[in-house]
Amino acid sequence: MPKPYVRFHSLGPLLPLLPLLLASANTIAQQTVSQPERTSTADSAVEEVVVRGRQSDYSVITENAQKIVDVPGSLGDPLMAVFSLPGVLSEGDGGGAPAVRGSSPSDNRYLVDGAPAGYVFHAFSTSIFNENIIQDFQLFSAGFGPQYNNAIGGIFDIKLRDPRQQDFATKVDLSILRAGVFTEGQVTENSALYLSARASLLQYFFDKDEADKEDGIRVQDAPEDTDYQFKYQYRLGDNHKFTLSANGASDLAAAEFTERSTEVMEEPDFVGSAKIENTFNNQSLRWQFDGFLGQALDVQIGHYENTQDTFWGGDKYFFDMTTEDSYALANYSFVLGDSHNISVGGEYHATDYSYDARFINYVCTEFDPDCELRRGELIDSEDVVRIKESSVYLNDHWEVAENFALDVGVQSHYNDYTKETFTHPRLALSWEFIDKWTLTSSAGSYNRLPDIDKTFPQIGNTELDSPTSDHFTLGIKQELANEWSWSVTTYYKTMDNLPLASDVGDTSKPLYTNNVEGEAYGVDLFISKERTDRWYGWLAISASHSNRTNKLTGVERDYYLDTPLVLNWVMNYQLNDLWTMGARFTAQSGRAYTPIVGIQKNPWFENRILPVYGEPYSDRLPVYSRLDLRFQREMTLWGYPGTYNIDILNALNRRNVTDRNLDYKRTTSPQNFKLEDEVGLGIIPAVGMSLTF
Repeated sequence: MPKPYVRFHSLGPLLPLLPLLLASANTIAQQTVSQPERTSTADSAVEEVVVRGRQSDYSVITENAQKIVDVPGSLGDPLMAVFSLPGVLSEGDGGGAPAVRGSSPSDNRYLVDGAPAGYVFHAFSTSIFNENIIQDFQLFSAGFGPQYNNAIGGIFDIKLRDPRQQDFATKVDLSILRAGVFTEGQVTENSALYLSARASLLQYFFDKDEADKEDGIRVQDAPEDTDYQFKYQYRLGDNHKFTLSANGASDLAAAEFTERSTEVMEEPDFVGSAKIENTFNNQSLRWQFDGFLGQALDVQIGHYENTQDTFWGGDKYFFDMTTEDSYALANYSFVLGDSHNISVGGEYHATDYSYDARFINYVCTEFDPDCELRRGELIDSEDVVRIKESSVYLNDHWEVAENFALDVGVQSHYNDYTKETFTHPRLALSWEFIDKWTLTSSAGSYNRLPDIDKTFPQIGNTELDSPTSDHFTLGIKQELANEWSWSVTTYYKTMDNLPLASDVGDTSKPLYTNNVEGEAYGVDLFISKERTDRWYGWLAISASHSNRTNKLTGVERDYYLDTPLVLNWVMNYQLNDLWTMGARFTAQSGRAYTPIVGIQKNPWFENRILPVYGEPYSDRLPVYSRLDLRFQREMTLWGYPGTYNIDILNALNRRNVTDRNLDYKRTTSPQNFKLEDEVGLGIIPAVGMSLTF
């Protein structure tokens, strides 16, 4: 198996607990959701997959964001739609960090109300947000505008709604995954707040004595998570809003890996207890001003802290890392003349990355399928790296004609760690060349900071440069009668200065260099039917290819998440005034993987073996398919309104193959090595309810 070392290398030394997380994930209702694409014009014609709706009341969820909550397979989770949007792939069985249009999951950036988020998905891919507070959600998967920086993959822009001026009300949610409480109401005539708090319930149903005995893993703490959001808003007249926000999340899991576990058979250092605990907290203060003649000002200061504490091998190895960021953001827009809307802004970050660690440093990246063979030195150190970043942007949204809009922008980004300054031009257009036919296109250049785990002193290379990328898109859309529409979007991305792992033991080179480049291209077909006659639905088909090339050797390989064809179909139908039903079907062609062609002696541990790999990423897994169903009923309980929800995940009980590994337990000799398929979830029925007091 290329093992989690490669697939999850951005987690660095957190990898020893990933087998536990993946094994435990097979016992819970993991979600996969879908949601239609919305392409806005002009400013957002920069492209692309956008779930949004313009409105003046920001305390009300948009219609399209509401569809996210109602999608089959979501269990009411508001952000899991990303895994059914065109061009978005997951690392696991409908979960894991999203990869956007051929880019790496580490190439993305997540924003909540314009501010950076430590993470927005729990360990099992459910989002950290209560469904009651999402106001809008946008995914820009290519060609995004100059207001977004520090990303070469996709931008996940999440907007939480404003608190409502109403009498205090409380809503309670309960499902097989978690329980939550949400309260909201008016504090004074000019102020209101809401508070959400949720906690997982899986740990209360998990039998620690029976779980994973055959796999040699004794669960000590079943995976559990919590999250919260708080927002207090004060309005001064009709033009000023002052908002105090706080949000955070945590994840915890612990287990003992015994000699019978596959992980210990492959890597004896794993034997013993292991634990992973992640926490994230963010606080911000924001002032928003909406003036006359199109003027708008948005200023925000904040602080977030993200900690990742891990140990494994008993108390032999550990990696504790803290990221602490103090930031300031500002955006100002105004109308100039009859046809120009000018936007200017910037942001500043002072971020401390600190770690205390003792672990074996496996020197590898996504380019390497044989990470378990790239065992480096024992690292025992602690350090702190401070990085200061600043960026400014200017954008002109120009209504050239009644049916033609052009966005011309530029962004400058600097950081004092790599001491690089980037100037990125961005261009986008939207042209309704025939009635209800719209042509869109965008182009731009982008950069992000190097992976911090590859730039730490002793662990990586402090001289790594920032990865860069160029994006190009071209699309066409037609609006049809009766709320039907279709669109086709093509894209092309280049990627450069990606990290390449050097040969282990070659002291003449740094551990990592900027010697990998890549490209991704594809086409997305999207057919949508808005809600009429009690139903709505959509069909999304994506054809794509993504590869990476070693610039030193010229060797080109398919990207490990390369999936040539993906189909997502969703339909929701309102049966009557009480019942709504929905279905979601997804199918994917086989993902690239590296075949195992034999076994060899483990050079570090006597009487142990390791796989021999064939041509990297040269084979394909079987076709993946999954059907999710959802039934929802409006109800009243004890005089209080609420809903019952019935979800059936993987209703066809497909045992989808998600990886193919060496079977250490059944392999007896080099001539008689055995492989085993790693499979995803079986059929999972789930029942939930919500009640508002």
